[in-house]
Amino acid sequence: MYAFQLVNALYKNSLKVDEIEIYWLIPIMMVVVPIVYLIRIKLFDKLVLGIDLKKIEAELEEYERKEKEVSESDKLK
Repeated sequence: MYAFQLVNALYKNSLKVDEIEIYWLIPIMMVVVPIVYLIRIKLFDKLVLGIDLKKIEAELEEYERKEKEVSESDKLK
C-alpha cells in the first residue's frame, strides 16, 4: 500500500494525492491480503505449531480405509 502511494506521489505533480488512488488500491488489496494471510497461516502452522497437513490427510485416509474394511466385513457376516 505504501509503495503504491509513494509511486503515485513521485510520478504525479498533483496536489491531491490519495484522492482517487484509494479506489485503485482497494481491489489490489482485496487480492493481496488474503493471499498473504493464507501463506502466513500455512507457515505458522507448519513451523510454529508443527502441524503438517499432509500427515493429517494421510491419517484421515487411513481411517477411511479402515472404516471401509470394517463395513465390508460387517456386510459379509
